[in-house]
Amino acid sequence: MRAFSNYDSVSEYSEVNFKLPAGAYEIEIIRAEEQNGANNSCALCLLFDISEGEYKAFFKNKFDSDRKSFPGKAKYKGVLRVWYPNGGEYAESNEKRLKTTLERIKKSNNLNIDFSKEWDGKALKGCKVGMIFQEQEYDYEGRQGMSTQPYGVITLEALKEGKFTLPKPKYLKGSSASQPSAGFYDEVSADDGLPF
Repeated sequence: MRAFSNYDSVSEYSEVNFKLPAGAYEIEIIRAEEQNGANNSCALCLLFDISEGEYKAFFKNKFDSDRKSFPGKAKYKGVLRVWYPNGGEYAESNEKRLKTTLERIKKSNNLNIDFSKEWDGKALKGCKVGMIFQEQEYDYEGRQGMSTQPYGVITLEALKEGKFTLPKPKYLKGSSASQPSAGFYDEVSADDGLPF
């Protein structure tokens, strides 16, 4: 077999498995901020990582590994975007999703914040809450497979007591494995276009 010249200087892939199983985990919010999207849309963007158990620091470790393998192209994947209501087709479901997320964070951390008034995202930094992750089928640049994505938050109490239901995998439209899937808070369909 022919050798290549820089064999000794090439780094190896990590033996750490960067596939997060679908399930529920305790997460810690690293940063929370408002982000603007297309068509005057806006989202509460929660940057987080898993804070307990076998997969603690999963997203930081994956990001660090990706930065070595893909310098300048790595993206931090521990992100949940909860869209603000801005009228249109999903206004009511966005209201419910945002309020549910904030109230579950508030309850899990005994926060004294009135979310009906203006508040600073810094108030959520360091907060812990339960998060459910769902398997989702993807088709990206001709490659297909399954990935695990944030699905929604639950209180720490519900997480510790096992009072939650894991969602079925979400398949692409037209996939041979495609099945109907209910939305996390039962107000949006599986093809709602939201990123979680």
